[in-house]
Amino acid sequence: MTTSRPFSRKRRVLGRALADTSALLALASREDQFHERARQIASGFIGAGGRFVGTALILGELHALLVRRAEPPAARAGLAALLSDPAYQWLDVSVELESVAMDSWLGRFADQRFSLTDAVSFEVMRRERISRAFAFDQHFVTAGFELLG
Repeated sequence: MTTSRPFSRKRRVLGRALADTSALLALASREDQFHERARQIASGFIGAGGRFVGTALILGELHALLVRRAEPPAARAGLAALLSDPAYQWLDVSVELESVAMDSWLGRFADQRFSLTDAVSFEVMRRERISRAFAFDQHFVTAGFELLG
């Protein structure tokens, strides 16, 4: 049996958005130029019932950046916090997904400097019908998606 919550004009459920490395790094680093904006966007999105989606490639990219900026234990703690946070859904990445992403996104946007992580993110968004990304670079807009905030 399911119960429904009465409609409230104050609380609009926002669904899902892909969490990109750029936004996660901004959240993790107080020195990042986008730190405060990232906190505001994430807080508002999660507070409105939103959930972030990410991939193992994003986590790997984030860890590589964090370990360069902080001590390894702090980088591991940051990843552990993300992995245990129910506001985030983490997806595995298969070789098939990487291959499709390369053909579909890196091939179609051959003039762009998209990384494999970007291309896989775009393909995940297409497959999962996610139209928005929590990011601070324009790659998602170039690929046809919207940015949160």
